[in-house]
Amino acid sequence: MKKIELVTTVDLEARLRPCLERRYMPDCFLYLGPAGVASWLELSNSQEFPVATRLTHLLRYSIPFLVQHVAAWSDVVSVGVGSGEKERLLLEALGDKCINAYYAVDISSDMVEKALDTVAHLDVDKAGVVAFLEDLPQIRRLWKTPVVLCLLGNTFCNYEPEDILTKVRSVLTPADLFLFDCNLLGARSNGEEQAKQAVEQVYRSRQNVSFNLGPLVERGLRPDDCDFHLDLVEADTSAGTLRRTSKSIQILRDTDVWCGDSAVRLAAGDIIQLGFTYKYTRAQVECYLERHGFRSLEMHASPSGDNLLALVRGASV
Repeated sequence: MKKIELVTTVDLEARLRPCLERRYMPDCFLYLGPAGVASWLELSNSQEFPVATRLTHLLRYSIPFLVQHVAAWSDVVSVGVGSGEKERLLLEALGDKCINAYYAVDISSDMVEKALDTVAHLDVDKAGVVAFLEDLPQIRRLWKTPVVLCLLGNTFCNYEPEDILTKVRSVLTPADLFLFDCNLLGARSNGEEQAKQAVEQVYRSRQNVSFNLGPLVERGLRPDDCDFHLDLVEADTSAGTLRRTSKSIQILRDTDVWCGDSAVRLAAGDIIQLGFTYKYTRAQVECYLERHGFRSLEMHASPSGDNLLALVRGASV
């Protein structure tokens, strides 16, 4: 198994400092290093934060319907692969269809190695790629058509919808498939307000707060010297009003956090903005797909209506 680094750990550490100086910490930094990997694996298996587990259940249910659309000798590429458990399920189901190659892509080098270990027992050519989703044009040079491009584990919802669908469309041919999942703003018997409260409860859970503080704590911030804030706010878009998480860390006491061999001073009262996650309705996801020319092959929702898995055909460019 080989690993290709389009982004190195040194590159990422260099990017973190200017972000913190602007009081911004993108979510990609949450997954870095052994501590970030361990924290994510603990969170993804937590009952307090069941998003990853429920999406895995939905994929396991849907796989018999998905595999019938995959052409023989396809490549499988998963961006934001995490531990690679979902991809293992897919590759095992596709085993008799002669997969050509598998590429595990993540911004965390340690996570890429974990994902490759997860499928080490499978007799398929495999490689790891350390890269951002924004590096899709470079990653595209590695795979062969037809490809199944995967964004699993709610990765799709962590980007602006117009931007991510434009990027995906630009690298796919009509022979290719795009597989992704979403944790939705699900239906609730008491309406949208109850659904909003359910999302906030999950994202404010103790383990999720610890995960989001992790990179700063590892670099010198004491958990007692900050507060984590999360709200589910409205975002007006071309598909109507969406809900989107707004995460931030408020610094309570002056402190230094270390990036490499130099410190960034954070002052009491500073607000560090974190990444976001969109919470779509199913109708909004379908609206975006239609606008970008994708044709749905399979779309499966969990019984609760909280999760969606979609397999769509790559549109012509």
